[in-house]
Amino acid sequence: MTRIIKAFSFINLCLALVSCVISVKVNAETNAVDKRIANVDSAHSELHRAKVSLDKIVVKNEAELYAAVSQANANSRTAIVIRRGTYLLHSTLNVTGDYITIRSADNAPSSVVLKGPGMIKMPRVFNLIRVSGKYFTLSGLTAEGSPNHIIQIAGESDADFTTIKNCRLQNAREQIVKVSSNAQQNVSSDLGRIEDCVFAYTAGVGPQYYIGGIDMHGGKQWLIRNNQFFGIASPEKRVAEHAIHLWNSSANNVVTNNLIINSDRGIGFGLQGLKNEAGVIMNNMIVHADLTHPSADVGIVLEESPNTIVKNNKVVLLHSYPNAIEYRFTSTKNVKIVANQVNKKIRRRNGGHAALSENSAIENDQTFINKSAKKLPADLFEVFKARRK
Repeated sequence: MTRIIKAFSFINLCLALVSCVISVKVNAETNAVDKRIANVDSAHSELHRAKVSLDKIVVKNEAELYAAVSQANANSRTAIVIRRGTYLLHSTLNVTGDYITIRSADNAPSSVVLKGPGMIKMPRVFNLIRVSGKYFTLSGLTAEGSPNHIIQIAGESDADFTTIKNCRLQNAREQIVKVSSNAQQNVSSDLGRIEDCVFAYTAGVGPQYYIGGIDMHGGKQWLIRNNQFFGIASPEKRVAEHAIHLWNSSANNVVTNNLIINSDRGIGFGLQGLKNEAGVIMNNMIVHADLTHPSADVGIVLEESPNTIVKNNKVVLLHSYPNAIEYRFTSTKNVKIVANQVNKKIRRRNGGHAALSENSAIENDQTFINKSAKKLPADLFEVFKARRK
């Protein structure tokens, strides 16, 4: 009997030690994620503490809007406040000055619409807004209908510290937001922030395969959070770019608390030969339930993205593609994929390396799918429902 009691005591001690080791490991991983997010948050907070006084120009028509942008470029440090209405854009709003804000007077996306000519092919580049200055802010409006991008942030001009918040950006012939860079990757757009925005194709599908939500080349320490993406999907048998794609020397970015509905690919870090370094993908919800999309693909993918953390995301895909999360290529290493809930495989491809822990399988939960889609604006939720019939 004494031996039995001692044996049980030894087993309990072993279990306690294992539990302790697991707890320490989980806490260490949590602390690592928290530290990365805190580093990005701290950098952004430092920027926003430096308050800059802005001159204000109020505009009520297209001519005044273009004139205000020209004046702001000459003077910098200007807030352009747009009164309620629809503004038809005949050329790109080129923002070259520093500390320029464009916002609606009501701070409501439905109150102001910047409307381009539509998702048509044109002989020249026509982005609705192009930014090459630092500390640009776009807030509280809708921008739609671009032959190219709704917004291009020119990293090749070192356009740092961009903020896009509380906007609805939709219906671009190419990627909705493009963060570009130069070929040498020695200058980029860094420390940007995209928050509380809606990215959408209002038909529930794009006009061609060469589309995306946020397409970022070379950006570093961006914070992309609390956004919604809908219908970033190709009508062709050729996959669209991701709802969020950070690549081509991007590094140390945080993508968190985003909702991605019915997009061919959800979140991608890196691409073969065009790597991403580090960063966090955390607390995102990715749902695909539109079986009419011909090229639906993976929920989250790391491609040449070392030192990256993928944690606490939920991925439910109803299409036939077999994988929810992928980590690809031999340079993808020192990666942690932790506590994600998925209804398909988490898969290693092309020699990728990752430490997997606490991930779990979930069913094709229709209640979760509908509940997630209901978070979309009402008109997009109606499109979501109609395309499932």
